[in-house]
Amino acid sequence: MERLQMLIDCDPGVDDAIALMVAAQRANLIGITTVNGNVGIDATTHNALAVMEVVGLDVPVHRGAARPLISPTVDARHVHGPTGLGSVEIPQPRRAETSADAIDFICDMARTIPHLHLVAIGPLTNIALALRKDPNLPNHLGGFTIMGGAQSGGNVTASAEFNIWADPEAAAIVFAEMGLLTMVGLDLTHQVLLGDAERKRLRAAGTPCAVLAADLLDHAVARAGEIRGWSGAPIHDATAVLAALDPSLFGGHNRSVSVELNGAHTRGMTVVDERPGGIDGMSGAPINANVLDTVDAETVVAEIVDAVIALDPR
Repeated sequence: MERLQMLIDCDPGVDDAIALMVAAQRANLIGITTVNGNVGIDATTHNALAVMEVVGLDVPVHRGAARPLISPTVDARHVHGPTGLGSVEIPQPRRAETSADAIDFICDMARTIPHLHLVAIGPLTNIALALRKDPNLPNHLGGFTIMGGAQSGGNVTASAEFNIWADPEAAAIVFAEMGLLTMVGLDLTHQVLLGDAERKRLRAAGTPCAVLAADLLDHAVARAGEIRGWSGAPIHDATAVLAALDPSLFGGHNRSVSVELNGAHTRGMTVVDERPGGIDGMSGAPINANVLDTVDAETVVAEIVDAVIALDPR
């Protein structure tokens, strides 16, 4: 079966790192663009290069936006650690970033790679800037999937998920202008938890990528236990990559989604219109997102682990 042509826009990040490994094994990963998010742009770019070093794949990495469009710069070091990869030490990358112009790269690849699937698993700053540069970007893509948003509560505020909250103005542009995107939010990713069994499988495999993923899971599971009391960790971004690779494992509904920019307690909230009018057009709100809400979690967990184990650069 022909592999999906995929470009990943990311802010590695523990779960981004695992997502990159899954994409490297299962997709034709044609490039990576980085954005400020979980940690600063220097760290996210370094981490993308370092993960590809472990994978052994020479994929171009292009540095993107160092700050949100308007909002103050934020990060999630309290979750991902000061480097973005917990306390995990990985080899220094031998390759340098390909350019500091992620926006041009996104636009160029969309125009030249047939049926390119763009997967954005960080704040949406680069995507909003790409839309500003090329308003026809949606017409050039074969698909667009984001990890971001929530329907029933956030993870950085009571109402907002981190990737949207970190640059809500960018997210509002993307939801308004990108056409029908696929939204993989917290309501979905919180159903896909990796824990002790998955760590044991990865460590038993013993390959460099499997050991790296196990080390990252150690950090993620520990933080999920501290923050939520869970015994497993949601690997949000790898779940979004699987949603692009195998939509048959997921279910959702086409909805009208908007991003709240002004609320004192709701800034960054993804407002998902679930009224009948939001589906049949009676409300007048445009349908702009396939909001995924069901998943074959057992299969997705197995697919993530199997993909990482199958990577062996030796």
